[in-house]
Amino acid sequence: MQVALYARVSTTRQAENDLSIPDQLRQMRLWAERNGHVIVKEYIEPGASATDDKRPVFQDMVNDATMKAAPFQAIIVHSLSRFFRDLVMGAMYQKKLLKAGVSLVSITQQTSSDPSGDMQRHIFMLFDEYQSKEIAKHVLRGMQENARQGYFNGSKPPYGYKTVDAGQTGIRGRFKKKLEINPAEAEIVREIFTLYVHGKDSPRIGAKEIAKQFNERGVPFRKGFWGSQMVLDILGNPTYAGTYYFNRFDTKTQKLRDKSEWVAIPVPAIIEQDLYDRAARLREANAPKACAPRRETSPILLTGLVRCGHCGAGMVMATGKSGQYRYYKCTARMKRGNAACPSGNVAMDKLDNLVLDAFRQTIYTPEYIRNAIDDMRRTTAKKGKSDEKERVKKLEAQLLETEQALNRLYEGVEKGVMELDEHLKGRLQQHKQAREGLIGEIANMKRQQQSPLAVITPTKIEAVANVLNRRLSGASLYAKAYLKTSLSEISVMDDVVSLSGPTSKMASLIAANGDIPEQTGVPRFRGEWWT
Repeated sequence: MQVALYARVSTTRQAENDLSIPDQLRQMRLWAERNGHVIVKEYIEPGASATDDKRPVFQDMVNDATMKAAPFQAIIVHSLSRFFRDLVMGAMYQKKLLKAGVSLVSITQQTSSDPSGDMQRHIFMLFDEYQSKEIAKHVLRGMQENARQGYFNGSKPPYGYKTVDAGQTGIRGRFKKKLEINPAEAEIVREIFTLYVHGKDSPRIGAKEIAKQFNERGVPFRKGFWGSQMVLDILGNPTYAGTYYFNRFDTKTQKLRDKSEWVAIPVPAIIEQDLYDRAARLREANAPKACAPRRETSPILLTGLVRCGHCGAGMVMATGKSGQYRYYKCTARMKRGNAACPSGNVAMDKLDNLVLDAFRQTIYTPEYIRNAIDDMRRTTAKKGKSDEKERVKKLEAQLLETEQALNRLYEGVEKGVMELDEHLKGRLQQHKQAREGLIGEIANMKRQQQSPLAVITPTKIEAVANVLNRRLSGASLYAKAYLKTSLSEISVMDDVVSLSGPTSKMASLIAANGDIPEQTGVPRFRGEWWT
């Protein structure tokens, strides 16, 4: 019989050290020779788990086996665990092979081809699946404890860091690793956060533009070119503020785990916590669910803001006479024809200038701003902040409990009741990290409770209104940035143009002396309007 051999190990380290594959192949070759079989092909899979079918070599083998004229009649494995460690998927693929006339044979777990043999194979696979899950559970527990002691588990450090030997050896004699700053990469990380939050010689820029500038300048990345997602991954990684979290993501689904399952490891910080928090708020505010993407990326001044007053659809740029004229046109009319909406085209230059003039002459004036702030003060006084205060009280109670637990552990060590072993060091580290997290969360909550209204005075309103008018008359980049900061919607119905936006944005702008502030929460497309 013509046969194929399939050999597999779970990790690339095993493959590189030749721990298993050569022995599997040796035993399978001897078995084939003793039984008079001809080996026509060998499939070798180094470093791939058998808990799923995401294995390139495995898929090549299955594709070859299910061809109309398969080159072999059987696939030989050392044990069924080499083929699959999942009962359902293993049985499914085995059935697929049998349908193509190819059998699966284990040289160490040989079974018959009758129903009792099927039952035996299922029992073997079920045990392999259970064993795999148990091993994974124990490995994860060991890695979690390693992380609690402050060591890095991964093979590839986050961008901006490098791994160094910690001077301690693990169970198998390998040196444990810790993260240290990679100076060259760290400078790039700092530049990313600075450009995203503050900008440079212009308003702040987004992830896509940062990636574009880096590629144009030839800024090196570990692999290939920079992309916007790479920049966003860096902006969203808390490691750079001094805390690396192990076990944040499920390795199979790549979904974020519950925060209670994370293990925090203190690492050298590349940026300040405040800068990271500001970048996080900006990312949240500019997320597609909170802010229309076209508003961020389009060079057109009012794209993403202007809507049709007749049907509520967005209005985008349209051209006439081979691009000689530019208009804002209702997307409902563009998609479904003129009968879908009675609106007409609006000359782009005319509407742009009308909106800018409205800001310069009406909205960004001391009188208008003063009235809007007074209205906000009256509304805020009625609402109160009982929920936020209650949340702070609960956090402060948790902080007190954590500090008391730390003190009890310290007293136990001082009195000789407990020995300061590795396990106790891990517990101490957990409580310290919990305390730091609670202190940071309480401080953040208290910052959010501080209304910008507290620093707004009539003199400040007058001065900032003048600053806003000057800046709005300048470069278009600033004009677009300020409109986006102040507006939520522009509605156009025939000859009537309505501008709407939350007063809180206006207050934040005045409190920040006319500098565009980052969002402190996710903005809504509709809220408390000024018009």
